[in-house]
Amino acid sequence: MPTLDCGIDIGSTNLKVVLVAPDGTVVDTRTVPSPRGDDGVGPVTDATALVALLEELIIAGWREAGGGPPLRSIAASGVGEDGVGVDAGMVPTGFAIPWFDVRARDEAARLAGRFGALIARSGIAIGPDRTAAKWLWLATHRPDELMEASSWVALTDYPAAWWSGRPFMSASLAPRTACFDVFERDWIGPLLVAARAPPLPPIVPAGYILGGVTRGALLASGAASGETLVVAGGHDHPMAAAAVRRYDPGAIVDSLGTANLIYGETDGVRPGMVDPAIALSLPPAGGEAIACLGVLEMDVDLAAAGAREADIRGFLARDRLAGAPPANPGELAAMLPGTRGIRRALERESFAARRLIERMTAVGVPPGPIYATGGRARSRGFIEMRASVFGRAIMVVEEMELSALGAAQYAAGAATGEPACLLRETDIKSVGPLPEWMQTYDALRETQAAGSGGTPTE
Repeated sequence: MPTLDCGIDIGSTNLKVVLVAPDGTVVDTRTVPSPRGDDGVGPVTDATALVALLEELIIAGWREAGGGPPLRSIAASGVGEDGVGVDAGMVPTGFAIPWFDVRARDEAARLAGRFGALIARSGIAIGPDRTAAKWLWLATHRPDELMEASSWVALTDYPAAWWSGRPFMSASLAPRTACFDVFERDWIGPLLVAARAPPLPPIVPAGYILGGVTRGALLASGAASGETLVVAGGHDHPMAAAAVRRYDPGAIVDSLGTANLIYGETDGVRPGMVDPAIALSLPPAGGEAIACLGVLEMDVDLAAAGAREADIRGFLARDRLAGAPPANPGELAAMLPGTRGIRRALERESFAARRLIERMTAVGVPPGPIYATGGRARSRGFIEMRASVFGRAIMVVEEMELSALGAAQYAAGAATGEPACLLRETDIKSVGPLPEWMQTYDALRETQAAGSGGTPTE
């Protein structure tokens, strides 16, 4: 049995673990709900419980795969903003507050009021979801948790920090604090002081070897040994995009999950070119490029249209979507009942995505092929419609656990000393536009532009 590499995805909803053979074959995949508690104010995560659950998943997968040699390497991707203070032994001083918890909205407003202009350097707005706001909330309401911490560790990094015994921060997670200058590759000192940030660990790129597994159930079970490499990973969406861009370096990645996130990279953006619709970050492996992330809330538009999840799933199950493109901008904007409303919402979001890609191009992201990933990319009918709006073919990545696979890819590369590419040609399929729909959508854009000087998404 070959030695396996392990990739982890620590999501807001689920934890996912994949075990991958050296040839890129995924030999085991496991998913469970992310552990969540409540501290009396809102949802929280116990980082030690998270590690214990991940260890159970990894050990079960390793045994199911044959229980052969210990894992060769482990890396994790996951949520960007959550984290915990830790003492010198990597024991958390409190719970991790999830990014979607809004308890820090007042703190975020105060920081944004003083430092909002720093978005020109950080590339990301200060909101209640950012780590900076959570730091200030903790400093105000639970100061002991930060005072007792010798370092801060992002929740996504915590399992690797625990197993290796080393605090660190993955490069693509640092910008999610809203306190990091993506152009200078350094912390913004005055903002750290105002947020009352705890001590911060060294920033390392994805693929950096932290050491071997030093403790825990992985060692006791035989699933890992002291020779199993613990490797840095990073933010889930960029890690998934990295798996695609290792296969096709020019790819623009269209992640179609609950939210729609579009990812590209550029070395041409400058502080004065920052677009508020595009968050800037670092690619997982660092380097000179800047990552551009645009988020569209597809499910918000679907919910506004009154669409139920079961109806959405049924609509997307068709090989070709029911209905036809709208005849004019008014029809596109109309909130309609039933399947017509679902189609219009998906069309509006696809027009918005096309415009977002155009805005990325305007700040320096080179044009490139579009690769669709995520749960909604499994709907051929939806991708055909989206390709018709975009006016070009979309490449669909059929591997579902792409963030975990991206982590495994960096882990495997660290183990071999050579960049690994775990996607294969058989994992990709091309879906082209439907010519008559594409013509109608193009005409719709021209009509809108002629009538208002813009496009249907402006």
